[in-house]
Amino acid sequence: MGGAAIAGNAPWTFVQAITEATVTILHRDNVRALAEEEVEVAMAIATQLSRRVSDACRLVAIRSLGSIRERVAYDLLDRAGHSQAVIGRLEVTATQAQLADSIGSSREVLSRALAELRAAGTVETAPGVVRILKPQKLAAIVNAFVI
Repeated sequence: MGGAAIAGNAPWTFVQAITEATVTILHRDNVRALAEEEVEVAMAIATQLSRRVSDACRLVAIRSLGSIRERVAYDLLDRAGHSQAVIGRLEVTATQAQLADSIGSSREVLSRALAELRAAGTVETAPGVVRILKPQKLAAIVNAFVI
């Protein structure tokens, strides 16, 4: 995720692992020096930056063109990621009306999508709360999006 920091000024970035992960921290100046001398390093940075642009375009596409299920899955993961940093759980505190507004749909349509996710054991709901039980399943829904 550090390609932007290596190529230019370091952006203000927060990173959060939702599942088990390994983090390797490299010294920016050392990587910049390597990129100036080694084409493979420069290509790795360019590839990573290209992936970030592609991911940003995909995000816009999912949020605007995705099915209700895909938009709900993305919105829940996004909100739950913020929540996990604060309370330590993958949990969304929002009403169905708020979630529906966020994805550009009606509360009734959102309710049906949540019912499907509940039936699959992916989430559990209580008034004003959605707990993410299987974030990998939500991620699979988002990753299945194709234009």
